[in-house]
Amino acid sequence: MNTKNKRGFTLIELLVVIAIIAILAAILFPVFAQVREKAREISCLSNMKQIATGVQMYVQDYDERLFDRIGKSSTAVTTTRSGAWINSTTSPIAYDQAQWWNELMPYEKSVGVYKCPSDANPPLSADAQGNLTIPRSFVASDTAEDLTLAQIDDPTETIVITEKWSFVDNGVGTTGTKANSETWMEPFDGDECQAGSDVNTGPACLAPEAGYPTGMVKMASRHQGGMNSAFFDGHAKWLTPTTIWQSSELTGCELIHNYPSTQPGSEVCDQTIAGCSAPVTRNICNNFYH
Repeated sequence: MNTKNKRGFTLIELLVVIAIIAILAAILFPVFAQVREKAREISCLSNMKQIATGVQMYVQDYDERLFDRIGKSSTAVTTTRSGAWINSTTSPIAYDQAQWWNELMPYEKSVGVYKCPSDANPPLSADAQGNLTIPRSFVASDTAEDLTLAQIDDPTETIVITEKWSFVDNGVGTTGTKANSETWMEPFDGDECQAGSDVNTGPACLAPEAGYPTGMVKMASRHQGGMNSAFFDGHAKWLTPTTIWQSSELTGCELIHNYPSTQPGSEVCDQTIAGCSAPVTRNICNNFYH
């Protein structure tokens, strides 16, 4: 009676199989991570689209005018285009109620819409009762603050809400320790610029001809190097920092030039760098694409 020899795997064969599995894992795991991040990006864009719809509904209810940037002051001195202010010491609830996310809340109906799934730890913002209950991953742009639809030449290219980092003190927002509780971003005060830190806003950061930034200081390019943004006309889309910084409309340069804000550096389209007090004869908006 013939018997067949039973033969197991040799050590070399086992090591080869393990090596193949390891190689496949090294190839596939980053792909899986990218797929998961893409899903979070899509979910974030969905939230941004809902906010954009809320912006459109708000504008229609308020004579086609966007919400104000409310000044926080004990005097009537403000840093907003509208000049609106609330004494946050004597009227803290009224101040919280006037913040843009609470102004939009009747149209959004959910605090969850203000959180990006890719933002692991967004600082909490106050709700209309003053309680810190809203995880907020987004920030409003001051370039369109208090403007009407008639004042905006291209609502499809006017960013109203975009993304922000959770932390800002390291310049790129990803590993810092200082919470970014910014409510509004000022593109020409350096918030769109990648200059090493959020307080380093030199001329190269403000002059497009000196080179476009590849990242942002306070605005979050967390989605494969880009960010989701809501626009004045009610749509939302993904954009890269370079795309934004190349355009006079996307940066809001034209709006700041045509309708200056009293924010110290936001008239930079008529000045040399943020913080300058005297206007100059040139308009740097002309250096952007139109």
